[in-house]
This record gives sequence, structure tokens and C-alpha cells, in this order.
Amino acid sequence: MGLVSTPERAGVLFGQARLLYCATVLAAIDYRWWVFIHLAGVFGFLLAHGASVSALFRLRKERDREKIRQLIQFSGSTIRLFYISLLVLVVGGVGAGLQGHWFKQKWIWEAIGVLVVVTLLMFVVARPYYRHVAEATELRPSGVPRVSDEDLALRLESPIPAIVTLLGFGGLAAILWLMIFKPM
Repeated sequence: MGLVSTPERAGVLFGQARLLYCATVLAAIDYRWWVFIHLAGVFGFLLAHGASVSALFRLRKERDREKIRQLIQFSGSTIRLFYISLLVLVVGGVGAGLQGHWFKQKWIWEAIGVLVVVTLLMFVVARPYYRHVAEATELRPSGVPRVSDEDLALRLESPIPAIVTLLGFGGLAAILWLMIFKPM
């Protein structure tokens, strides 16, 4: 029994080749959709952070306690978009990573590590700063501020906003570099 070339056999082989071609095209489309989902998450993530960073730097110039509270509240109002976007970018990134077989490479693990470290640092550095400033805007039942204007000004002039911004931009730049150049 050898390979017999018949029209039926040629049709089967052609059908299999066509199926393989379609699977390849579908895999490419799927990968692009995962990347699209990932980038949509990144866009929302950056949008939420843009509002927070704007509020963060506006705080430094503000001395009116009510306006400071409003800025902190505004910054906090973007947290839902932040977490939803983070979830979307992670899901899209994992989907693209699986589809593109990137998890076998070191760069993707380094990018995930940078994301985790920067997220934890932001939580450890930025959150206490906002809480510290918010506490300084509180009033006693008598209407007198709990913290002096001088102490409030010192808290607002802290280098923390610059540190947070550098951490964020540095982390984003590192992840972007890893994703584009895919070293190792």
C-alpha cells in the first residue's frame, strides 16, 4: 500500500492545507484582538492616571482646605476606572501572551514584575501621601483646622508627587521598552 495520488486524496490534502491556513489566519486575528483589548486597558489606565496626576500636582499649589478635599475626592473618583482598566489590560496582556507564546520568554515576566513592583510602590507611597494631606484638611467640631496652615503647606510641598510621577513614568517606559524590543 503506497501513497496513491487520486483526485480524492488531492482534495483531502487541499482541504487540510486550507484548514491549516484558516487556523493560522484566525490565530493572527485572535492575537490582534488580544493586543487590542490590552491596549484599550492601557488607554483607560493612563486616562485614570492622568486625572490623578493632574490632581496630584494641582494639590501642591492649592491652600484652600475645601478645594484640597475636592481634588483628593476627584482623584479618588478615578479609582474604579483604574481598577477596571488594570483588569482589562492584564486580561488582554495574558491573552496576547498566551496566543503569541510570549510566556516562554524572559521579557514578559520582567514586564509583569515591573507592573507588580510599581503598583505596590504606588500603593505604599501615593496612598499614604493622599491620606496625610486629607487629614491635614480636617476641621475640629469648633471649625478650627486640626493642622496648622504651615504644616499643611509642608505636607503639600512634599517631594512625594514627583517621586510618584517618576515611578509611574519610569515603570511605564520600562514596560514599553520590554514590550517593543523583547530582549532576551
